[in-house]
Amino acid sequence: MPDSASIGFKWEWNINTVAVLIGFIGGFVAWGYTLSEIKSGRDQNARDIQNLVTQYAGIETRLQLIERAEAKNDQLEYRLAQNEKSVENIDVRIGRVTESYSNQFADFRTQLSAISTQIALTNQTLQRIEARPPVVGRDP
Repeated sequence: MPDSASIGFKWEWNINTVAVLIGFIGGFVAWGYTLSEIKSGRDQNARDIQNLVTQYAGIETRLQLIERAEAKNDQLEYRLAQNEKSVENIDVRIGRVTESYSNQFADFRTQLSAISTQIALTNQTLQRIEARPPVVGRDP
């Protein structure tokens, strides 16, 4: 086997060697910087995730409050509908009572008119009796 001295291998510093070494060194520096950026990015992502979890919990709390308010709103709408039905029923009842009293007042008027007519007839009969000359000689 030939040795390196017999082959003629000679270590020289030329531009290609320097460029390759600078490339390797630059690659290792860039790789280290990239790893550092990845680690800091992971840390930032962990903080962002924690912030999102906190915000999510706050949003869930607000959503529960909104759902409770919506349930109360639904109950109020139901109660309002029931009150409207009650008002309608009361209005119908008032109408019936009014109609009943109106009929009763009409009956009272009819009866008063009849009584008034009877009183007028009684007055006329009484006036005729008073206007007649007295009959003498009759004993009852």
